This record gives sequence, C-alpha cells and structure tokens, in this order.
Amino acid sequence: MNVARVQAARPPAALAKGGFTLVELLVAIAIGLIILGLAVPTLRRAVRPPLSQATRDFLDACIHARSRAIMESRPMQIVIREGGAEIVVEPAPEGVTGATNGVSAVSYLRRGEDDGPEPYFARRFPEGVAFEAVTVNQRNFMDAPAAAVRFFPNGTADQFDGVMSWRRSEARRLTVEVMTGIADVENVR
Repeated sequence: MNVARVQAARPPAALAKGGFTLVELLVAIAIGLIILGLAVPTLRRAVRPPLSQATRDFLDACIHARSRAIMESRPMQIVIREGGAEIVVEPAPEGVTGATNGVSAVSYLRRGEDDGPEPYFARRFPEGVAFEAVTVNQRNFMDAPAAAVRFFPNGTADQFDGVMSWRRSEARRLTVEVMTGIADVENVR
C-alpha cells in the first residue's frame, strides 16, 4: 500500500509571523553585553567616591600652585581653611619666610565676601570629607583657622603632611615633597 505523504502547505502569512531564532537572540544579547561592558567603567570613573574626588582636588591644587609659581616667578600657596573643607590657590603674601603660617589677609577676608581678586583655583570638599591632621613644616595646624602650603618659583615647596578621611571609614595620607614640590598619596585605611 502506497500512501503518499501530503504536507500541509503553510500560507506565506504564517511564515512571516515566525519569531527570532535562538541564535539571533543570543547574538543580540551578546552585542548588548559588550556595549554595557564598555560603558560601565566609563560611568564608574565619572562618579568618583567622595574621598577620591577630594584627593584628586588636592593633587590638582598642588599641581596648579607649583606650575603657577614657576611660570609667574612668584610664590603661590594652597590655603586649607574652614576646618579643612575648602582649599584655595592664591599668591603667597610678601615677606613670609620660615615655618610660619603664611596665610594672607586676603585669604581671611575671603571667607564669604567677594572683596578681593578671584583665587586661581578653589575647591570645596564633598560632605563627610575632612582633614584629620594637617602639618606644615613639621608644625601642627589642625586647630588653626587656616593653614598655607607654599610653592616657590624654583620648584620647591613647604613640607606638608596631612591625613584626609571620609566619615572616618577610609583615609589617605597626602604629602608634598620639599625638594620637588610634588604631591603624593597613600592609603592609610
């Protein structure tokens, strides 16, 4: 007995309603994961943790003050004020020598007024970031209203050693080397 197999012919509309194949879905997911993998590190760098941002701001201030002192052939200083919540780069006052707190009168006046010239560089640290220790030229300035770290035209600087922490959970030691005026960072905890 010869039975012919007859396949039911599918109309063209039924073929068009077919979905994606498994391979097509896997390729689409793989492309999406590759794009996501490229985007996440960039986004993580854009949103820095508060302590990392404050550390970067301090290092930028040191670079700015040192280069400005060399280019303008006059001493510059980083002023740490408001309990270590703000840093400002400004010209160092005339005639201040030795291990003194060379904070200019302009720096004291600028606490909220717009009297003097604009500082060259000013940053406010994120909430919860503060200095635990500030030492300039081996003198403790933690209790002082402001402390200044001077950078000189020959590339040297005052000795600075400070510990910056974020909510007392993690901390970084910030130092400025005397002979080169270059800042360095190391994790403390």
